[in-house]
Amino acid sequence: MPKTRPADPDAVPRKLERAARTGHLVRVRRSFPGADPVEGFVLGTNPRWTLLAPCRDVLLDGFTAVRTPDVDRVKRAGDEESLTVRALRRCGRWPVQEPEVPYGGLRELLPAASARYGLVMLEFEHRDPGAGWIGAVLGLGRRTVRLREVDTRARWHDGPSKFRLAEITRVSFAGRYDQALLEFAGPLPGPVDPES
Repeated sequence: MPKTRPADPDAVPRKLERAARTGHLVRVRRSFPGADPVEGFVLGTNPRWTLLAPCRDVLLDGFTAVRTPDVDRVKRAGDEESLTVRALRRCGRWPVQEPEVPYGGLRELLPAASARYGLVMLEFEHRDPGAGWIGAVLGLGRRTVRLREVDTRARWHDGPSKFRLAEITRVSFAGRYDQALLEFAGPLPGPVDPES
């Protein structure tokens, strides 16, 4: 019976770093049931978070940060001559530029992305795969983030919602859907009690 080698624990981080360095289109799969794969370009990675520019049907769609330890597979989906890269290059969108937000951890990423792009989408895929909560970041507590949510009809909720930072598995921002929501919702309503 042939011996099987144990999986290399550094293989996925190396593949993520290589994808960030080369700019190749990749498909990133995560280790838990219900987590959607992300196809796009790795813009940066560290031991906690990996930042990607999702790409669907040769169109970039904002930015997504996923927890690096959740990534269990990185597969190349195209190179410099793929149709996606050629189409993006023709319209001046390749190589993809990193957003002007830090992605080392949620405490830096969430307020910076919300300030720069207006809204963020939080996902808790361990408990609610396929669902997302979109809103403007109002502040951070020791273990929580306060979000003024926007509903699917582009209406601001009356008050803030609190979410546990440790449960967030994915953060997206500057995508076509949330930018449309922001356009129709208008500016963040007046002050709310930040401790609500």
